[in-house]
Amino acid sequence: MRLDAWLRQQHSPAERLRLVERLAQALNAVHDRGETLASIAPERVEIGGDLKVDLSPAARGRPEPGYAAPELLEGGELSAAADIYGIGALCWEILAGRPCGEAPKPLPEVVPDLPRELANSVMGCLEKSPDWRPKDLTYLAQLAAAQQKGGRSEPQPAPTRSSGGKSRAPERAAPRRESRSMLPLILAGVLLVAAAAGSYFWLGRQSAAPAPPPPRPAPTPVATPTPEAAATPTPTPTPAATPTPRVVAAASPTPTPAPVKAAATPAPTPVPVATPAPTPTPAPVVAAVATPTPAPAVAPVEPAALSTLSPLTVKRGGRALLDLRGSGLRSDQHVQILGVKDPAKGISVVRQKWTSANLVTVLLELDANVSPTIYAIALESANGDRTNVLHFTVTK
Repeated sequence: MRLDAWLRQQHSPAERLRLVERLAQALNAVHDRGETLASIAPERVEIGGDLKVDLSPAARGRPEPGYAAPELLEGGELSAAADIYGIGALCWEILAGRPCGEAPKPLPEVVPDLPRELANSVMGCLEKSPDWRPKDLTYLAQLAAAQQKGGRSEPQPAPTRSSGGKSRAPERAAPRRESRSMLPLILAGVLLVAAAAGSYFWLGRQSAAPAPPPPRPAPTPVATPTPEAAATPTPTPTPAATPTPRVVAAASPTPTPAPVKAAATPAPTPVPVATPAPTPTPAPVVAAVATPTPAPAVAPVEPAALSTLSPLTVKRGGRALLDLRGSGLRSDQHVQILGVKDPAKGISVVRQKWTSANLVTVLLELDANVSPTIYAIALESANGDRTNVLHFTVTK
């Protein structure tokens, strides 16, 4: 089956990781024979039983965009670094489920559940510069294999041992025989009758209780009319009739009418003046004192430590790319090459690249006259703190 047909099927994460491991091992075998591949693509990769990979069809053809290294698309020659890029593009597609294209996105963002170290190892194969790609895919194969072993399996029942000492499968328990005793039925009936009697007694007691008297309505206030002042008219005095004069020597004077007293007008009822309610004095507001927020505790900086170095052997008279892996690695640390048997002469650090706290990539320049022996490598900060050292060997 070709890889393009395999990718169109549904596969478990473990199967995808196993295929990544097989691809890395197959390319290492090709490079160990001193060969390179002309065109790496899903149509030129054969998948056999147990996910064995055959890369021989990729030895012919032309580079295809999306799987060819940038230097090949620009007219460069075939190389082992270009093969590393092509297999990295296939691994990206296997783990993400779609082609990565000519501008691969970071695999940790596309597949967040993938272990970060494995994703970074795949992205290291897709570096644009061939100098920054790993020299082989041994470490990628190790990571994929370790991730497969990290899966959990369902617990199996422990075998039991017979009297003869031989293990045998656990016997199935015999079905439990139902009890034929009538005692449980009698107890259930008694409880049911007791519950019914209690409910009947409670309902009867509730119905026999006298109903509470209805609430007495509050008396409605009657408004008292305000008496108005009655206007009493003042009577007009009536003049007395003039008497007929008698024949006398002198006329009698006309009597003066008696004055009539005016009726007393009642005083008006004073209108009550509403007394304004006293304004309540507001309670003093106590200003809340802000409690200072304690400063967050600063997490201690993890000490830097190196764990693995890849590859362990490099040749003199050229450049070599080393991957330093560990924990707590920082971008302010610089690579130091130290001598073990002989002084470290003729080995210089061209540049280094900090990828994460677990990976630092170093590009070395080795002269042709470098002594073939063991050397040490470490990371050192500006204040002189140095990590543990790892060893690699320079060969002719």
